[in-house]
Amino acid sequence: MEILPQLAVIGDHLEYVFLLFIRVSGLLISSPIFGRRNVPNIAKIGFCAVLTVVFIAGLPEPAAYPVFDNLPAYVLTVLRELAFGVAMGFVLTAIFSLTMTAGAIMDYQIGYSMASIYDYQNNTQTPITGSLFNILMLILFLMYDGHLKLIEVIYKTITAIPIGTAMAPPDILLVAAEVMTKAFILSVMVAMPVLAAGIMLEIALGAVIKTVPQMNMFVVGIPVKIVIGLIVLLMTFSFFANFTKDIFNMIFDYVGVMFDRLAGT
Repeated sequence: MEILPQLAVIGDHLEYVFLLFIRVSGLLISSPIFGRRNVPNIAKIGFCAVLTVVFIAGLPEPAAYPVFDNLPAYVLTVLRELAFGVAMGFVLTAIFSLTMTAGAIMDYQIGYSMASIYDYQNNTQTPITGSLFNILMLILFLMYDGHLKLIEVIYKTITAIPIGTAMAPPDILLVAAEVMTKAFILSVMVAMPVLAAGIMLEIALGAVIKTVPQMNMFVVGIPVKIVIGLIVLLMTFSFFANFTKDIFNMIFDYVGVMFDRLAGT
Protein backbone atom coordinates (compact mmCIF):
# COMPACT_ATOMS: atom_id res chain seq x y z
CA MET A 1 0.00 0.00 0.00
CA GLU A 2 2.96 2.30 0.59
CA ILE A 3 3.86 2.47 -3.07
CA LEU A 4 0.40 3.38 -4.27
CA PRO A 5 0.94 7.17 -4.00
CA GLN A 6 4.04 6.85 -6.17
CA LEU A 7 2.25 4.66 -8.69
CA ALA A 8 -0.40 7.36 -8.95
CA VAL A 9 2.21 9.28 -10.96
CA ILE A 10 1.31 7.06 -13.94
CA GLY A 11 -2.12 8.65 -14.13
CA ASP A 12 -1.23 12.16 -13.02
CA HIS A 13 1.99 12.66 -15.00
CA LEU A 14 1.72 10.42 -18.03
CA GLU A 15 4.17 12.54 -20.06
CA TYR A 16 6.87 12.00 -17.41
CA VAL A 17 6.21 8.25 -17.30
CA PHE A 18 6.44 7.98 -21.08
CA LEU A 19 9.81 9.79 -21.07
CA LEU A 20 11.08 7.37 -18.44
CA PHE A 21 9.83 4.47 -20.53
CA ILE A 22 11.65 5.84 -23.59
CA ARG A 23 14.96 6.15 -21.72
CA VAL A 24 14.68 2.61 -20.35
CA SER A 25 13.70 1.25 -23.76
CA GLY A 26 16.54 3.07 -25.54
CA LEU A 27 19.18 1.47 -23.35
CA LEU A 28 17.72 -2.01 -23.07
CA ILE A 29 16.54 -2.55 -26.64
CA SER A 30 19.77 -1.17 -28.15
CA SER A 31 21.90 -3.49 -26.00
CA PRO A 32 22.89 -6.95 -27.29
CA ILE A 33 21.53 -8.57 -24.12
CA PHE A 34 17.91 -7.42 -23.86
CA GLY A 35 17.48 -6.31 -27.46
CA ARG A 36 18.04 -9.56 -29.33
CA ARG A 37 15.89 -9.97 -32.42
CA ASN A 38 14.77 -13.48 -31.57
CA VAL A 39 12.92 -12.05 -28.55
CA PRO A 40 9.35 -11.00 -29.48
CA ASN A 41 8.82 -7.25 -29.56
CA ILE A 42 5.82 -7.50 -27.26
CA ALA A 43 8.06 -9.16 -24.65
CA LYS A 44 10.64 -6.36 -24.94
CA ILE A 45 7.98 -3.67 -24.59
CA GLY A 46 6.39 -5.48 -21.66
CA PHE A 47 9.71 -5.87 -19.88
CA CYS A 48 10.55 -2.17 -20.37
CA ALA A 49 7.08 -1.22 -19.11
CA VAL A 50 7.42 -3.40 -16.01
CA LEU A 51 10.88 -1.98 -15.31
CA THR A 52 9.51 1.55 -15.72
CA VAL A 53 6.81 0.86 -13.13
CA VAL A 54 9.44 -0.57 -10.77
CA PHE A 55 11.55 2.57 -11.14
CA ILE A 56 8.54 4.80 -10.50
CA ALA A 57 7.74 2.85 -7.35
CA GLY A 58 11.33 2.78 -6.13
CA LEU A 59 12.60 6.24 -7.06
CA PRO A 60 11.86 9.29 -4.92
CA GLU A 61 9.33 11.64 -6.41
CA PRO A 62 11.04 14.46 -8.32
CA ALA A 63 10.90 17.96 -6.88
CA ALA A 64 9.28 19.23 -10.07
CA TYR A 65 7.89 17.36 -13.03
CA PRO A 66 8.92 18.64 -16.49
CA VAL A 67 6.40 20.93 -18.14
CA PHE A 68 6.05 21.24 -21.92
CA ASP A 69 4.44 24.20 -23.59
CA ASN A 70 3.72 22.54 -26.92
CA LEU A 71 3.89 19.22 -28.74
CA PRO A 72 7.12 19.92 -30.75
CA ALA A 73 9.00 20.62 -27.50
CA TYR A 74 7.77 17.34 -26.03
CA VAL A 75 8.68 15.39 -29.18
CA LEU A 76 12.19 16.87 -29.08
CA THR A 77 12.53 15.80 -25.45
CA VAL A 78 11.38 12.29 -26.34
CA LEU A 79 14.04 12.10 -29.05
CA ARG A 80 16.71 13.31 -26.62
CA GLU A 81 15.73 10.68 -24.07
CA LEU A 82 15.78 7.99 -26.74
CA ALA A 83 19.21 9.11 -27.93
CA PHE A 84 20.41 9.12 -24.33
CA GLY A 85 19.45 5.47 -23.86
CA VAL A 86 20.80 4.39 -27.25
CA ALA A 87 24.13 6.11 -26.55
CA MET A 88 24.52 4.11 -23.35
CA GLY A 89 23.58 0.88 -25.12
CA PHE A 90 26.08 1.63 -27.90
CA VAL A 91 28.92 0.85 -25.51
CA LEU A 92 27.67 -2.69 -24.92
CA THR A 93 27.03 -3.28 -28.61
CA ALA A 94 30.49 -2.03 -29.61
CA ILE A 95 32.32 -4.11 -27.00
CA PHE A 96 30.28 -7.25 -27.69
CA SER A 97 31.08 -6.93 -31.39
CA LEU A 98 34.75 -7.61 -30.63
CA THR A 99 33.92 -11.33 -30.65
CA MET A 100 32.94 -11.13 -34.33
CA THR A 101 36.13 -9.30 -35.29
CA ALA A 102 38.25 -11.73 -33.28
CA GLY A 103 36.39 -14.65 -34.83
CA ALA A 104 37.04 -13.34 -38.35
CA ILE A 105 40.77 -13.08 -37.60
CA MET A 106 40.92 -16.59 -36.12
CA ASP A 107 38.88 -18.13 -38.94
CA TYR A 108 41.26 -16.61 -41.48
CA GLN A 109 44.24 -18.18 -39.73
CA ILE A 110 42.58 -21.58 -39.23
CA GLY A 111 41.16 -21.72 -42.74
CA TYR A 112 37.48 -21.29 -41.94
CA SER A 113 37.13 -17.84 -43.48
CA MET A 114 35.05 -19.25 -46.36
CA ALA A 115 32.56 -20.77 -43.91
CA SER A 116 30.06 -18.49 -42.21
CA ILE A 117 26.60 -18.65 -40.69
CA TYR A 118 23.67 -16.28 -40.84
CA ASP A 119 23.39 -14.13 -37.73
CA TYR A 120 19.75 -13.18 -37.23
CA GLN A 121 20.72 -10.61 -34.60
CA ASN A 122 22.92 -8.54 -36.94
CA ASN A 123 21.18 -9.59 -40.17
CA THR A 124 24.46 -10.57 -41.82
CA GLN A 125 26.85 -13.46 -42.38
CA THR A 126 29.15 -13.93 -39.41
CA PRO A 127 32.21 -16.13 -38.82
CA ILE A 128 31.63 -19.44 -37.08
CA THR A 129 34.23 -18.81 -34.39
CA GLY A 130 32.92 -15.29 -33.81
CA SER A 131 29.38 -16.57 -33.23
CA LEU A 132 30.70 -19.17 -30.79
CA PHE A 133 32.66 -16.60 -28.81
CA ASN A 134 29.71 -14.22 -28.86
CA ILE A 135 27.42 -16.83 -27.30
CA LEU A 136 30.08 -17.64 -24.71
CA MET A 137 30.49 -13.96 -23.85
CA LEU A 138 26.73 -13.52 -23.49
CA ILE A 139 26.48 -16.52 -21.14
CA LEU A 140 29.37 -15.23 -19.02
CA PHE A 141 27.82 -11.75 -18.93
CA LEU A 142 24.63 -13.19 -17.48
CA MET A 143 26.59 -15.46 -15.14
CA TYR A 144 28.49 -12.48 -13.69
CA ASP A 145 25.17 -10.61 -13.15
CA GLY A 146 25.98 -8.09 -15.85
CA HIS A 147 22.28 -7.70 -16.64
CA LEU A 148 21.63 -6.60 -13.07
CA LYS A 149 24.47 -4.09 -13.26
CA LEU A 150 22.96 -2.79 -16.47
CA ILE A 151 19.64 -2.16 -14.72
CA GLU A 152 21.57 -0.48 -11.92
CA VAL A 153 23.14 1.82 -14.50
CA ILE A 154 19.67 2.89 -15.63
CA TYR A 155 18.76 3.64 -12.02
CA LYS A 156 21.87 5.80 -11.58
CA THR A 157 21.19 7.73 -14.77
CA ILE A 158 17.68 8.56 -13.61
CA THR A 159 18.88 9.80 -10.22
CA ALA A 160 21.80 11.81 -11.65
CA ILE A 161 20.12 13.16 -14.80
CA PRO A 162 16.42 13.79 -14.18
CA ILE A 163 13.95 12.68 -16.79
CA GLY A 164 13.46 15.34 -19.44
CA THR A 165 16.88 17.00 -18.98
CA ALA A 166 19.06 14.68 -21.10
CA MET A 167 21.40 16.43 -23.53
CA ALA A 168 23.82 15.32 -26.28
CA PRO A 169 27.17 17.17 -25.99
CA PRO A 170 29.44 17.18 -29.07
CA ASP A 171 32.36 15.42 -27.35
CA ILE A 172 30.27 12.27 -26.99
CA LEU A 173 31.44 11.37 -30.50
CA LEU A 174 35.01 11.24 -29.22
CA VAL A 175 33.97 8.77 -26.54
CA ALA A 176 32.18 6.64 -29.15
CA ALA A 177 35.32 6.61 -31.33
CA GLU A 178 37.43 5.63 -28.32
CA VAL A 179 35.05 2.77 -27.51
CA MET A 180 35.23 1.43 -31.07
CA THR A 181 39.03 1.70 -31.08
CA LYS A 182 39.29 -0.14 -27.76
CA ALA A 183 36.91 -2.83 -29.03
CA PHE A 184 39.17 -3.46 -32.03
CA ILE A 185 42.25 -3.67 -29.81
CA LEU A 186 40.50 -6.15 -27.54
CA SER A 187 39.45 -8.26 -30.54
CA VAL A 188 43.08 -8.53 -31.64
CA MET A 189 44.08 -9.48 -28.09
CA VAL A 190 41.46 -12.25 -28.03
CA ALA A 191 42.60 -13.58 -31.42
CA MET A 192 46.31 -13.22 -30.62
CA PRO A 193 46.95 -16.87 -29.57
CA VAL A 194 45.56 -18.25 -32.83
CA LEU A 195 47.13 -15.41 -34.82
CA ALA A 196 50.57 -15.98 -33.28
CA ALA A 197 50.32 -19.75 -33.74
CA GLY A 198 49.39 -19.26 -37.40
CA ILE A 199 52.34 -16.95 -38.05
CA MET A 200 54.83 -19.30 -36.36
CA LEU A 201 53.39 -22.23 -38.29
CA GLU A 202 53.78 -20.32 -41.56
CA ILE A 203 57.44 -19.67 -40.74
CA ALA A 204 57.99 -23.33 -39.83
CA LEU A 205 56.31 -24.59 -43.01
CA GLY A 206 58.34 -22.14 -45.07
CA ALA A 207 61.55 -23.51 -43.56
CA VAL A 208 60.44 -27.11 -44.18
CA ILE A 209 59.54 -26.41 -47.81
CA LYS A 210 62.92 -24.77 -48.39
CA THR A 211 64.58 -27.84 -46.88
CA VAL A 212 62.35 -30.36 -48.72
CA PRO A 213 61.27 -28.75 -52.00
CA GLN A 214 59.40 -31.91 -53.05
CA MET A 215 56.82 -31.39 -50.29
CA ASN A 216 53.45 -30.14 -51.52
CA MET A 217 52.52 -27.08 -49.48
CA PHE A 218 48.77 -27.39 -50.10
CA VAL A 219 48.61 -31.09 -49.26
CA VAL A 220 50.56 -30.79 -46.01
CA GLY A 221 50.21 -27.17 -44.93
CA ILE A 222 46.43 -26.71 -44.97
CA PRO A 223 45.56 -29.78 -42.78
CA VAL A 224 48.37 -28.90 -40.36
CA LYS A 225 47.10 -25.30 -40.07
CA ILE A 226 43.57 -26.52 -39.36
CA VAL A 227 44.69 -29.02 -36.69
CA ILE A 228 47.07 -26.62 -34.94
CA GLY A 229 44.52 -23.79 -35.20
CA LEU A 230 41.77 -25.85 -33.60
CA ILE A 231 44.06 -26.98 -30.79
CA VAL A 232 45.08 -23.42 -30.01
CA LEU A 233 41.45 -22.31 -30.34
CA LEU A 234 40.39 -24.82 -27.68
CA MET A 235 43.13 -23.50 -25.41
CA THR A 236 41.91 -19.95 -26.08
CA PHE A 237 38.49 -20.64 -24.56
CA SER A 238 39.81 -20.75 -20.99
CA PHE A 239 41.86 -17.62 -21.62
CA PHE A 240 38.82 -15.85 -23.03
CA ALA A 241 36.61 -16.91 -20.10
CA ASN A 242 39.03 -15.27 -17.66
CA PHE A 243 39.60 -12.28 -19.92
CA THR A 244 35.88 -11.50 -20.07
CA LYS A 245 36.00 -10.27 -16.46
CA ASP A 246 38.31 -7.47 -17.56
CA ILE A 247 36.16 -6.85 -20.63
CA PHE A 248 33.00 -6.49 -18.55
CA ASN A 249 34.74 -4.13 -16.13
CA MET A 250 35.86 -2.10 -19.12
CA ILE A 251 32.29 -2.06 -20.48
CA PHE A 252 30.91 -0.47 -17.34
CA ASP A 253 33.88 1.90 -17.11
CA TYR A 254 33.09 3.21 -20.58
CA VAL A 255 29.39 3.31 -19.73
CA GLY A 256 30.40 5.54 -16.83
CA VAL A 257 32.48 7.72 -19.15
CA MET A 258 29.57 7.98 -21.60
CA PHE A 259 27.29 8.81 -18.70
CA ASP A 260 29.63 11.56 -17.49
CA ARG A 261 29.70 13.12 -20.96
CA LEU A 262 25.93 13.00 -21.22
CA ALA A 263 25.67 14.51 -17.76
CA GLY A 264 28.02 17.30 -18.79
CA THR A 265 30.61 16.52 -16.11
